[in-house]
Amino acid sequence: MSDHRPSDEETASEAETASEAETASAETSPSEEENPWAAITPWEGKAARLDKILLVLIIGVPFIYLGLMPFRPWMLVNAPVLQEFINGAKTAIVAGAAYARVGEIPLWLVVFAGFVGMAKLDWAFWLAGRRWGDGILRLFAQNERQRKRVEKLKRIPGWALFLMTVIARCPGIPGTLVYLVAGWTRMRLAPFLIADLLGCLLFTLIWTALGYQLGEAAVDVLGVIDKYALWLTLAIIVGIFVWTFAKEWRRQQKAG
Repeated sequence: MSDHRPSDEETASEAETASEAETASAETSPSEEENPWAAITPWEGKAARLDKILLVLIIGVPFIYLGLMPFRPWMLVNAPVLQEFINGAKTAIVAGAAYARVGEIPLWLVVFAGFVGMAKLDWAFWLAGRRWGDGILRLFAQNERQRKRVEKLKRIPGWALFLMTVIARCPGIPGTLVYLVAGWTRMRLAPFLIADLLGCLLFTLIWTALGYQLGEAAVDVLGVIDKYALWLTLAIIVGIFVWTFAKEWRRQQKAG
């Protein structure tokens, strides 16, 4: 009966393999347990205070806008300047300018509120792109199509990116992506602010001129909206609940 004993080399090899496995487990397990969101967070390692502030501004503020959606019909008619300050909505600027035409709101206030409302958070997207770099793909490009769009924007010349920043408020242009890419490509803050503020002022004046030109006609339309504002608000609330329920129902059907 033979007594097979492992050689010193086999013992050393097994010990080395076990040590490597323990090291790998020690390296991966704690991080996964401590930060289960690591795969989608745009920063590397532990988030600094500035990272958290930027994330709240970029992700949290749009949720506030969404929560205010049922009140938009009322604000559009009764507090268009407030709505301009909150989100820089072009419909609110048009409404405010229409009221200015009939003497109910100072025209300068309409322009000022629209300009501030449009420009107030654009710097945060620029800073996020500059600070997070390629990490913005994990947060804002959730599929291959979005990833290719961002990569394409990243490759455009500096002068073209400056121009796109100016016209980023034009309907149909993904302004958020433009601001992120401007920071990502290391566009300096001064040129970015010049392009962004110029664009916000330009489009504020365009929507103001449109509303001022419409004048009384636009005010009459707003009067009709005011008449049915309650029903519009209720319809929006019901629509949100129906959409949420339908989405959840489809998810459960696929899971089942």
